[in-house]
Amino acid sequence: MRERATPVDLSGHVDVAITLPSHGTVRVSSRLLFGTPDNPLSLRFLRRAFSAEMLRSVTIVNGQQASADLHYDPARHSARDVLARVADCLEREGAAAPDTTKAEGTGKPSRAVTVAPIASATDRHGVIRYHRYGHVVTGWQVIAHKPGSLKLKNPALYRRSVLCEAIERELISVLGVDRYQTHSLRCTVQIQYDPRRIGALSLIEILDGALAAAERQETLDKLDLDLTICTVSLPIAAAAQFAAPALLPVAAGLFAYTAIPCFQGAWDVLFKERRLGIDVLDSIVVLGCLATLQVFPGAVLAWCLSFGRLLVKKTEDNSKKLLLNAFGKQPRFVWLVQDGVEIEVPLDRVAQGDIVAVHTGDMVPVDGHIVEGMAMIDQHALTGESTPAEKGVGDRVYASTILVAGKIFVSVEQAGSETASAKISQILNDTAGYKLTSQNKGERLADMAVIPTLAVGGLAYAMMGPFGAVAVLNSDLGTGIRMAAPLAMLSSLALCAQNGILVKDGRALELMNEIDTVLFDKTGTLTRERPEVGDIVTANGHAANDVLRYAAAAERKFHHPIALAILHRAQEQGLDLPATDDTQYQVGYGIRVVVEGRTIRVGSKRYMEMEGLPIPPSVEAKLDAVHADGDTMVMVGIDDQLGGALELRAALRAEVKDIIAGLRQRGIKHLAIISGDHEAPTKRLAEELGMDRYFAQVLPADKADYVERLQQEGRKVCFVGDGINDSIALKKANVSISLRGATSIATDTAHIVFLEQSLGKLCELRDISRALDANIARSWAMIIAPNVACVAGVFTLGFGIGASVLSNNVAALAALANGIWPMRKVALLEAERRHQLELELKAAGYDAGSEEERLLQEA
Repeated sequence: MRERATPVDLSGHVDVAITLPSHGTVRVSSRLLFGTPDNPLSLRFLRRAFSAEMLRSVTIVNGQQASADLHYDPARHSARDVLARVADCLEREGAAAPDTTKAEGTGKPSRAVTVAPIASATDRHGVIRYHRYGHVVTGWQVIAHKPGSLKLKNPALYRRSVLCEAIERELISVLGVDRYQTHSLRCTVQIQYDPRRIGALSLIEILDGALAAAERQETLDKLDLDLTICTVSLPIAAAAQFAAPALLPVAAGLFAYTAIPCFQGAWDVLFKERRLGIDVLDSIVVLGCLATLQVFPGAVLAWCLSFGRLLVKKTEDNSKKLLLNAFGKQPRFVWLVQDGVEIEVPLDRVAQGDIVAVHTGDMVPVDGHIVEGMAMIDQHALTGESTPAEKGVGDRVYASTILVAGKIFVSVEQAGSETASAKISQILNDTAGYKLTSQNKGERLADMAVIPTLAVGGLAYAMMGPFGAVAVLNSDLGTGIRMAAPLAMLSSLALCAQNGILVKDGRALELMNEIDTVLFDKTGTLTRERPEVGDIVTANGHAANDVLRYAAAAERKFHHPIALAILHRAQEQGLDLPATDDTQYQVGYGIRVVVEGRTIRVGSKRYMEMEGLPIPPSVEAKLDAVHADGDTMVMVGIDDQLGGALELRAALRAEVKDIIAGLRQRGIKHLAIISGDHEAPTKRLAEELGMDRYFAQVLPADKADYVERLQQEGRKVCFVGDGINDSIALKKANVSISLRGATSIATDTAHIVFLEQSLGKLCELRDISRALDANIARSWAMIIAPNVACVAGVFTLGFGIGASVLSNNVAALAALANGIWPMRKVALLEAERRHQLELELKAAGYDAGSEEERLLQEA
């Protein structure tokens, strides 16, 4: 019920009027407060009004009808309480705004109310809408919410793609955000997130910040009405063609308008690219339909082309988001160490040389090296390693990895856009290269069909006139495949990303199916960078476990590959390592420590000789045999005599034999090893794995020559290396794969990077490539069969333009559906991941939710 507007005089504001226009609403009318949108008095009034928790939302109208509607829950608060609050806000004009609000029923102070900038809450008509969720006052309205999923609406987005793009750029790097979708016409943003990483209110604050920092867009986006107009033109064209000839001019005009993209494409192909493309054929068909007044078949053609363009664009956008979401997440804030104090600052304020602290559960925010502390770090998101890695002083760490346990202080080497994870996003966001590779094969196949179609169309014109010619030209083979092939490529790229495979060149994914030879770099690819301990040789009456135990105790503080190999063997044996009293390290020779009162020396044969420890003949003989196999020995001295020696040999990756067998099953005819190692160990490994050939003692600079030698034999070569000193060979191969992952993701010349230190994805990559090729071949068959049958029908059964349009476009739509089929696998993987997340959240009690989750549920 509307009450009489009553002017009040509070603190000199004679223009203030307060009314109750509806149940649960108080209207404050004042040109002084709300007459202009950027009025600081208005913002101050809002802060004061929202500092009490009784208001749910506020709607402000500027101009002549300057007023603010304050909305509250009448079931919890009375109009008298709200009026009293409004009066208090007006009376305190000129006083400082309160810093905090009281949590209802507790009297305890809570977080200060933050009001989003007015620009981020203003719609195209100038109406300002604020909504309150806890301490956050925002222009975003929660449409739907459950833990892990949030849908928001903000009228400020209406037909402003610049704002939507700003939001997407912001969300792409937010730790905890899994998927997102913006829609400028609906003014919505939908976000799927992990509430263990980021809260819903934090997301709303991030969105407010993105809108506040975005470039102002004064004009609205042009509406993309292409498909809508094509849809409207269909019934008009049908009526004109079959029932009301008087509508023919209108139908022809609509058809010609919807065909403008075809003419634009034909112009670009003919005069800019100087070639015959499928757009030329489409334009000829459009002109033929207009000339023969076959407007309904032409309208169907225009609708199918428009639908195909829309589907390709949507799939491209979705695929790119899937690719970018797979990598490059970064925290928003970091703990910067200044004068011994940890201060939370935005990530963009961190510079090279700064020291940042990383605590248990945090994501490492920068690339750098540890200067203090030890930790277990989960690097799976970046490198794919299945188990956390122990990191200590001097070790490198990478942004986007998770600290599972411990605390470290990291010296910053790269931050922000310079980190390895950010460079992955830069690679994937290279739009020009992305489009080029995704459309390559489809356009080749489409262009191949142009000249034969024109020739057959000319024959049909000579034999049956313009109707037959247009029917033949419309039965082209290129339109469908030009759109279906990019869809298949985009879907396959997204599937690769979901499986931890970074494809930097789409053509490599196509070529992977044609590969018949795989050349493996031995060290770091077939074998691990860290060796393994083989035989343990004892001397002078010492036990093998004592030799290993003393060696591991001496190496405990070191993180080089030899130390890690010895420590790993000791851990496997379940040995308890004693403390060391003193450590001396001689570069290039070995270390000396005191363990349990005994002097332990660990190092090379030369080091033992320098220390005056003789080598027994039995150990000398074993040393010669090990060296002949290309392996090494680490000597262990106990007091003044040699206690024994540890054999160190290359550790074959566990998955290598299965990968070799898998490649054989998938049609790889020739497998080879290339190595800078000696002949004997390289030959032994080749025989053990059943390789067809091996190349030993090859210098890094010469590896590319061996790739070229294989290519000269008529082979298509895939080179698989770890990226270290392999750049020339990687560049020379038909397809190159690197396992380096994080270390040089932006500079590797490899076409494809496995984001894990494993060959496990090699067979999977071959399967995706074969599936891509089969998908395109299937689309090609779907298009060829009905169109060739239609052309034959034109010459033998008198098929016309209508039959041609029907068969051609049904085939094209079937091919489009086939092209996006790989996205089904992507969707299944995503659904499995979301289901797993929901189970984990439920197990952790997130079904009830945190305080802010409950606030949003109540809203």
